[in-house]
Amino acid sequence: MVKSEVYKSKKRRQLIVHIILHIVLVLCSLVFVFPFLWMLFTALKTPAELLRGIQQFFPTVPQWQNFVKAITSIPFFMYLKNSLIVVILVVIGTTFSATTAAYAFARLNWKGRDKWFVIMLATMMLPIQVILIPTYILYSKIGWLGTRLPLIVPAFFGGGAAFYIFLLRQFFKGIPKELSESAIIDGANHWQIFIKIMLPLSKPAIVTVALFTFMGSWNDYFGPLIFLSNPDHWTLALGLRAFQTQYGGQYNLMMAASILIMMPTLILFFLAQRTFIEGIKFTGIKG
Repeated sequence: MVKSEVYKSKKRRQLIVHIILHIVLVLCSLVFVFPFLWMLFTALKTPAELLRGIQQFFPTVPQWQNFVKAITSIPFFMYLKNSLIVVILVVIGTTFSATTAAYAFARLNWKGRDKWFVIMLATMMLPIQVILIPTYILYSKIGWLGTRLPLIVPAFFGGGAAFYIFLLRQFFKGIPKELSESAIIDGANHWQIFIKIMLPLSKPAIVTVALFTFMGSWNDYFGPLIFLSNPDHWTLALGLRAFQTQYGGQYNLMMAASILIMMPTLILFFLAQRTFIEGIKFTGIKG
């Protein structure tokens, strides 16, 4: 009887702790959700309701047509097409270059491998302002300015992918070497091992890299601003800036346009959330 009472008391304490923990987590989540709710409610207000400021947080009648006005006020779908072209190619290029380089650092034995890996990690400490002028001069000399090439081509050669290479290397090092050794005994080469063994087992880490790359390229403003001079090549980030210049005083339309641009990232994250979390978790405990 005494043990039963102690067990019940322990379960009650655990239940109370879990309830308190969940309440704290819900309250903390509201802090992060509030800016998005503020954007959404602002996007649904009329100009008269905007003038009332914080006195009217919720719109009286949601103005869904504000989203239509935001789309039709600028060549939204042209900017969307340009963004998708850049983002899709950058995701493909970065994922390919990062996985191949990570496999070389994790599983291939070659002279100076560890030293080159340290040098690669050191590049993460270089601010973009340091390499901006040399990069701009280089692209100017080869005639790439004003095109999408400076935004896309470096991704296929590991440009800016040092962190992703490190992430994937840690994941690859956690995969048992016995799998690779068995494949070598069966006559497989390193490329076959990479394609048929490493990549399928590394899906969570690869999805994590692809998601990070997508968000970085989708929200990139500085790169398109520097290298894209033709408005027909502008991405959504530049388009939003042009929209802000033209409709800066109409905050409801500004918030509507911002939400539309932000939605693909949110949708992609929720669709890949479980795989993304697995990639972060396993990468952190392996290697």
